Amino acid sequence: MVTCPICNELLQELTSVHCMTRHGMTKSSVIAEYGKPKRLFLTFAADSTVVTPTISPRDFLDSQLLSDRLLSKTRKFHI
Repeated sequence: MVTCPICNELLQELTSVHCMTRHGMTKSSVIAEYGKPKRLFLTFAADSTVVTPTISPRDFLDSQLLSDRLLSKTRKFHI
């Protein structure tokens, strides 16, 4: 997915049909004048400051209790 350098429309790929119908220019002239279209994922990844998630001991314990309740055959954990 890319964004058009002129109108920022989200496109699968920048095509000459889009350039001619929306902007009245050829694809090569759009690229020459406004630059290459930006890839959406690369733009998103560059702006991202997300770090690797960590699992706290409490979250791990809660998930274990939930799994035990769901997998219990004797229903001793079920309320």
